[in-house]
Amino acid sequence: MLEAFAKQFCKPEGMLGKLAGKIMAVENRKINRWTLGRLGIMPGDYVLEIGFGPGFSLEEICRKEKNVMVDGVDVSDTMVETAAKRNEAAIENGDLRLYKGDVFTLKQQCHQYDKVLSVNNYPLWEKHEESLTRIHQLMKDGGRIAITVQPREEDATPEKTMALGIKIEQDLFNAGFRDISVKFKKVRPMLTVCVTAECKKQDIQTH
Repeated sequence: MLEAFAKQFCKPEGMLGKLAGKIMAVENRKINRWTLGRLGIMPGDYVLEIGFGPGFSLEEICRKEKNVMVDGVDVSDTMVETAAKRNEAAIENGDLRLYKGDVFTLKQQCHQYDKVLSVNNYPLWEKHEESLTRIHQLMKDGGRIAITVQPREEDATPEKTMALGIKIEQDLFNAGFRDISVKFKKVRPMLTVCVTAECKKQDIQTH
């Protein structure tokens, strides 16, 4: 039973998935706000969140930011349903659109997004560099991305968090992102890393 519930944090489905979503919404609140602060959303931005879970960050963006368009993509039907209920008004107003799938299923035009974020979702991606390359295509030149992870495995340690920060930094660089910044924050229950970077189109074109 415990193992089945633990799996819900990877791809929440059904009633157990909804419960996992509620737990994630509470536990991830601080690191979501930290990530949004480092992302620096501005009026007029077009924002994408990858793996939005129960939709806390989406709600924060739509509630606090003015004149901002937001898209969200998540592989879980349950999380899409949960986030849609949480952000019903923003969806009805046309400020928010939710999609079921991953970055490869998004049909949006290239050079579209000003800001991209992902919180506690990166380790679940099957293809890290390929996904980041696709995100790079979807972003505007000079756009900003923030990837945050707080390891939750039983064997999680601060050392593993720091190693994860190095890996994310390298993956972003290989995908064409530059001006990369790695920051750590002590948030219970484990040291958390947030890696930000800028989308540089020229570097990709000259390779």
